[in-house]
Amino acid sequence: MGRAEGAVAGRLTDDVSIGLLATVFPEEAVEAAVDEAGAREERTRALPSKLMMYLAMALWLEPGKGYVRTLRGLLEGLRWSRGGWDGYRVPSDGAISLARYRLGEAPLRNLFEEVAAPVADERMPDAFWRGLRLMAVDGTVFDLPSGRHNEAAFGVPAGGSRPQARLVALAECGTLALAGAAFDSIEAGERALFERLLDRLAPGMLLLADRGFPSYDLYTAAAATGAELLWRVSASFALPVKQRLADGTYLSELRGTRRTERVTVRVIEYSVVDDDGVSEVFCLITTLLDPETAPALELARNYAERWSVEILFKLVKIDLRTSGGVLRSGRPEGVRQELWALLCVYQALRTLITRAAVIAGVDPARISFPPVLDAVKSSVRTAFSP
Repeated sequence: MGRAEGAVAGRLTDDVSIGLLATVFPEEAVEAAVDEAGAREERTRALPSKLMMYLAMALWLEPGKGYVRTLRGLLEGLRWSRGGWDGYRVPSDGAISLARYRLGEAPLRNLFEEVAAPVADERMPDAFWRGLRLMAVDGTVFDLPSGRHNEAAFGVPAGGSRPQARLVALAECGTLALAGAAFDSIEAGERALFERLLDRLAPGMLLLADRGFPSYDLYTAAAATGAELLWRVSASFALPVKQRLADGTYLSELRGTRRTERVTVRVIEYSVVDDDGVSEVFCLITTLLDPETAPALELARNYAERWSVEILFKLVKIDLRTSGGVLRSGRPEGVRQELWALLCVYQALRTLITRAAVIAGVDPARISFPPVLDAVKSSVRTAFSP
């Protein structure tokens, strides 16, 4: 069993009684992430690296609160193996801020990458289709505090007033658990960020993507991982009919810039009428070429699961938002640390929700996110061990 697998072992009741973050990210996992980044302090400090790791995550559970208040809440109920906390003085906001930047982003990134993985199993059949795990990729942006450092590192979008960071996430549709994420300046495109996540794809997956992602290079690179693809394309794609199939779909070619760059795709076209009677035309391309083993109607229904990733971003940006929807950090290294910490907290919450769904025998999507978040906040304040 690997570190990540061991980190999520245990009972649901343990999560509530000893604090979710400490259960999903036990001390040994946090210390390993710190050591891998070379961020362990050489001398004893009032704010050791492992405590700052937990604090970075706890800041997302206490939006709007300062460092000192959040740290005090984090330390409530703590007991040293000897002597307690009576002699401990919580450092100032300035000291905590310096300790945050001393920690850096790498330990939080290491921690997230250790736990980022699909979590559904055979007890959750809705997470699969004909043996393939349903996955989706999508992107969003985060507003950052204004200032020359963030503006230089992340850029300000045309017509915008604040610097922004762009994030692309790979998620499991059935549970909304993250299998990977990448972020950068607003100038980085979604395709470029998704390229960083290709090593997270694997055979046995069916990857859904919206029309902002398809290109010959990215499609063929994603298909080379062994994952099956079902991607929407825009009207600008030329998809000549090469062979009509019995179910109304057809085989075509996706072409690159060179004459020899061609890959066969199956094209599925259909329209969806909304409640106002407005019809929207969808055009999908897929690596699943056989209508007998991959019926067009089933594929069209599967594509609707892609919208679950937008629900994920709603949960991240609204239910786990900072006051005003803007991150805290005025410097790029702090922004990156915040985003990796956010991804860790989100994955920890999905762990709890998925485990609860298995126990209750329900779809994870039916478990409301805000009550779980409230329960976790309480568990962190009452018993949390760094």
